[in-house]
Amino acid sequence: MRTALSAILIVILIPVCGAFARTWNVNSAGSGDAPTIQAGIDSASAGDTVRVESGTYYEHDIQMKSGILFTNINSLTEDCIIDAQGQGRVLVCDGVDASSEIKYMTFMGGHAAGTGSDGSGGAVLFTNYSAPTIYLCDYLYSTADNLGGAIYCEDHSAPNIVWGVLRGNQAGTGGGGLACASYASPTFQELHFTGNTTPGNGGGAYCGDNAAPLFRGCNIFNCVASGFGGGLYSETNAAPVIEKCNIVFNMDGEGVYAADDMSVPSFECSDIYGNEGGDWIGRIADQDSADGNFSVDPLFCDTTDVRASHSMYVEDCSPCLPGNHPYGHCGSEVGYVWGGCACGAATHPSTWGTIKALYR
Repeated sequence: MRTALSAILIVILIPVCGAFARTWNVNSAGSGDAPTIQAGIDSASAGDTVRVESGTYYEHDIQMKSGILFTNINSLTEDCIIDAQGQGRVLVCDGVDASSEIKYMTFMGGHAAGTGSDGSGGAVLFTNYSAPTIYLCDYLYSTADNLGGAIYCEDHSAPNIVWGVLRGNQAGTGGGGLACASYASPTFQELHFTGNTTPGNGGGAYCGDNAAPLFRGCNIFNCVASGFGGGLYSETNAAPVIEKCNIVFNMDGEGVYAADDMSVPSFECSDIYGNEGGDWIGRIADQDSADGNFSVDPLFCDTTDVRASHSMYVEDCSPCLPGNHPYGHCGSEVGYVWGGCACGAATHPSTWGTIKALYR
């Protein structure tokens, strides 16, 4: 009898517990369920949603927590901007597990000051095994004194970052767009990097210290490294995997630079082309023409408003579109691209002087 009664109570309690999940609404006037984003997150419990209305929010060093959905009220990233105004990072994920999601935000104006981890991740820091999913967010005009102008992943963190634009970020040491180190294993899917810079290594991305990131379907385009790797730099036993990516038209450094034999990225169905310091050269040279890799102009035809489409338009005859691959395979788009421009409509800058004039 006691066993039967316990079973009945469990059945009754399960839906009742789920009913307590609530939504915390936040607006820029401070008149929602919580006056600020941070207050909304602090008030939320596992299973809750913190829903942010359209507007610009001047907050910094927001501490995310496990088990909640943090989302814009609609799916337009440009409608919800969190601007740290250089006062600190925009968002910190410290021990935030895979049950958390962040959606439809623009993170901008962040600054990570100092050395080491303190000075890394200008917009967002992932540390202490953090593994949330970040979906359709943009990372703009943030800076880091050390690594990762926009994003820094460390300490076994493994976030899943899907769809978004990293534009105009800068890092003092490496990884103008993003950086990962200390056994981090993030996944970066369908991201567009443009105009990210560093006086060090890795204009688009830096990988070091046993990190094992996966880049899938990304464009690393028009980034600048005064050191090595205008697109991507790898060192110290890092093991980046690059699948169906375009690493093209990056400045100063090579498209990809591997600093040692233990840190050579693995490529599949990727295009490395038009980089000022060279394309399939150095320790990655033997991967050209292997596993579907190639070096052909992707034929971008719209580089002006990437945030509107969250991808790059290419000519209908682009080698990055299905059916046009130089070796007849790869099966789907190479990079974060859409077709739709007539052949002959490519409009990317055609000289290094023109390209540099856009970013300097």
